[in-house]
Amino acid sequence: MEIAGRTAVVSGGASGIGRAICLALARKGARIVVADIDEAGGHETVRLVGEAGSQAVFQRCDVTRSEDLVAMLEAALSHFGSLDIVCNNAGIGERQDLFEDETREFERVVAVDLTAVIDATRLAVRAMRTRGGGVIINTASMGGLLPMPNNPVYAAAKAGVVNFTRSLAHLAETWNIRVNAICPSFTDTPLVRQAGEERMREVAQLVGGILQPEFVAEGVVELVEDDSRAGAIMRVTVRGGRDFAKELRPY
Repeated sequence: MEIAGRTAVVSGGASGIGRAICLALARKGARIVVADIDEAGGHETVRLVGEAGSQAVFQRCDVTRSEDLVAMLEAALSHFGSLDIVCNNAGIGERQDLFEDETREFERVVAVDLTAVIDATRLAVRAMRTRGGGVIINTASMGGLLPMPNNPVYAAAKAGVVNFTRSLAHLAETWNIRVNAICPSFTDTPLVRQAGEERMREVAQLVGGILQPEFVAEGVVELVEDDSRAGAIMRVTVRGGRDFAKELRPY
């Protein structure tokens, strides 16, 4: 899909990978709906999109609320008259040990990281199939492909996103809707920084380095632009402690 002139909706667009996706698509000529619960960060992304030469609006959205997801998609149509690209990027991590979790925080991890992706995709497909098609990109994680002993629920949710995405490859032929996913490795985002600087250094040493959100966003742009990709899973990793690598593999 040629991105120029299209309308993109990005959940979790107020910071981190979401903001980087917004800016990468904007530089390609897309108009952006920035969706997030963080209003201040969302409006800052809108400002930055304007500086990048495109248009954006902010839509407050709690992705665990189906009515908010409906409003997020309707904002694209009401403000810009089209809905072409949906990036289901919002996500949270585990802050408690699963076996010591008395508040059942793990349920919200699944709700945000998996259930919301399914619901948003369901709603986006409904809207896109009557408008000639579109592209949906789901942000998964390398944790969806590899074990994460310290974050097992997050890993399970992201693995669900991966196989959910793969299972929708047929929509490219059915309704001209391509659904793909991106699996970043350890990325410098506010979510990751919650773990603290020492933990970041430890994990960075373990995986070979830290990705910058902008490089992940480049992978998203590639998946949007490449019309041959449907049900594709792109790994974005650090290779050799220095070079970044984007790989498409039939997992």
